Amino acid sequence: MKLSIIIVNYNVRYFLEHCLHSVIKAVDESMEILVIDNASTDGSREMMAERFPDIHYDYQEINHGFSKANNIGIKKAKGEYVVLLNPDTVVKEDTFIKCIQFMDEHIDCGGLGIHMIDGAGKFLPESKRGLPTPSAAFYKIFGLSGLFPKSKRFGKYHLGYLPEFETNEIEVLSGAYMMMRQSALEKCGFLDEEYFMYGEDIDLSYRITKSGFKNYYFPEAQIIHYKGESTKKGSVNYVFVFYRAMIIFARKHFEKGQASLFGALINAAIYFRAFLALLSRLFGKTWQMLVDLIIAYTSFYLVTRFYEEFQSKDFSLPFVSVALPAYAIIMVLTLVFSGAYDKPFQSQKMVKGWLVSTLVLLAVYALLPESYRFSRAVILIGSSTALIAGFIWRIVLTQFSSIKGQIAPKINTRRLVVGDEFGLHQVKSFIEKEALESDFIAGVLPKALHPMPLGFVGERSRLKACIEIFKIDEVIFCSDCLSNKDILEEMNLLKNQGIEMMIALPNVEFLIGSQRVIKPHGNALTHGLRSINLTAIERNKRLVDVLFALTSIISLPLTLLLVDEKLGLVKNIFSVLKGKKSWVGLDQRGLSQDFPKLKQGVIHPLINVIISSEKKHLSLSENVSYLKNYSVISDFKLILTHFQLLGN
Repeated sequence: MKLSIIIVNYNVRYFLEHCLHSVIKAVDESMEILVIDNASTDGSREMMAERFPDIHYDYQEINHGFSKANNIGIKKAKGEYVVLLNPDTVVKEDTFIKCIQFMDEHIDCGGLGIHMIDGAGKFLPESKRGLPTPSAAFYKIFGLSGLFPKSKRFGKYHLGYLPEFETNEIEVLSGAYMMMRQSALEKCGFLDEEYFMYGEDIDLSYRITKSGFKNYYFPEAQIIHYKGESTKKGSVNYVFVFYRAMIIFARKHFEKGQASLFGALINAAIYFRAFLALLSRLFGKTWQMLVDLIIAYTSFYLVTRFYEEFQSKDFSLPFVSVALPAYAIIMVLTLVFSGAYDKPFQSQKMVKGWLVSTLVLLAVYALLPESYRFSRAVILIGSSTALIAGFIWRIVLTQFSSIKGQIAPKINTRRLVVGDEFGLHQVKSFIEKEALESDFIAGVLPKALHPMPLGFVGERSRLKACIEIFKIDEVIFCSDCLSNKDILEEMNLLKNQGIEMMIALPNVEFLIGSQRVIKPHGNALTHGLRSINLTAIERNKRLVDVLFALTSIISLPLTLLLVDEKLGLVKNIFSVLKGKKSWVGLDQRGLSQDFPKLKQGVIHPLINVIISSEKKHLSLSENVSYLKNYSVISDFKLILTHFQLLGN
């Protein structure tokens, strides 16, 4: 046996199926596939039995972690070479053959890494890495490697100074694709099981080189790695686990002084990242509010000065020092509750907030003592000036920052399907069945065909032009019409087009891409949730929660008379004020993984309705309806309707 391919799966059923389809296209009789499953509960086991009965599948009753599961596979492997492959990958048809040829020709090669791109076609720098020495770790942790990626000093972590398409000796391989010589593994040992997840690839790569072999980066072989799908790398938990793995590595392989320095750096990085995450949560939008507050105050102030000088008006000091800041604060608070600071920015929300704030200011003006009153024109001109200035600074900022491109999400998507007539028909049927929003969908032929079939707008060689002409948001590649090699080539060509790219397997039972997996069976209802403004819902629900909780406290003697569970009501009031609960939430009987994470509700729309397990879809449908049609009024209506149950 020449090659053993080992895939460790943990609850990524759709990525695993997609990966295996690509692997099967890339293997021959001299290769074997072994799947080790770490106690998945997402239907992976049933899928393997039904669709890949001939592939060796080893289901573990508990989650052993990445290292131990791979070691189970290595011990069973019969190949001269072993590949550790992530399940969230797509392999080109010639990937394994090219890698075997390279290792046959380079007998000093103990480990081989290859060129990896993400699901958007962009090169993944972790395809080639250096050892995380204290200096390399410092430059990586504090952003110097990102600022100077091509520098030999600062770019050591990802070896950014080495060309992307040039074969080179490297120190560290990526765990997403590690090809190793069995004889090297026998000499240096298998993966260290002290690493549950992350760091084991660095440790093994280092031990391969210490045992006398070399590691190489070989860009002529390529895969897609849907980075983060099997490991969710954006979370604070990932940062903690990954950096702690680095400490294990340092303790094992560095001298005591170096290991202590490395540990101090890693701990500093963990707290630094946690601090940044906290700042982001607390002040993520505050700076925008501060800018608008300064603009609003300045606008009102300049208008008053204009009136004083040219209209012979006299504005006393209390007005300038008290009233004007109050007007600016009222304006910004109104913009907050109108959704003007929600992402992505929508101009109509800012205009709506401005109109409401102007009406509020005029109402406040009417209630002021005579000494604080002034011309209503100051409010109108000042607020209009603030609105125009608010738009100007946002337009300027989009030209120099990542805010550029943060536009309102399109409810309806414009799609191109690269495939034949049958492929286009299948994708259309899937989109219709799953109720995916679609404003435009057409086909692009893999090869030229005359006459062009109905529903097609071009051929593959004109794909980029078709995307621009028809203003396409999403391209779907049919894997039974294109080779994986062709798909990867197209992704490379389209990586800067700002579109989503997805792949459909034969029979189109699901679509897979870098941002999401569109799964079958019952997603039709929840796909519509992509268009909701979750930030606005959470903000408005919190407003309802606090207002009603405070009202309940003020009128507690009367409220207690109307509620069944009186002690429960008191507990719920404090839970709501602390932010642990909401008065109205989703029905727990009708939840799915597609729903946003909202606080548990004291009541829900179907609280008085008994629903059997066979009719769970009714709860699901009601939850979707609640979120899509959410309003403050709907929450208040539900609270009044189920008032007696507020002590539940």
